[in-house]
Amino acid sequence: MAQLDVREHVLQEWFRLPESRRRHATDAVAFAFRILRERPDLVIETKDLNHESIVTWLQPHIRSAEAS
Repeated sequence: MAQLDVREHVLQEWFRLPESRRRHATDAVAFAFRILRERPDLVIETKDLNHESIVTWLQPHIRSAEAS
């Protein structure tokens, strides 16, 4: 799975969460650790994947939620 596919999958999982669970940066950090724990196959397939890269992918979506 290419990194772009992994990012797309992670974002799909993020948006499946209720809005109340994806409003804050702490939500993104918890989500990133959960994804890495529950989906180790993503880490194996994408060498550079870690919780920081996942949080970076989610940050634009957190800001838009906080601005609302």
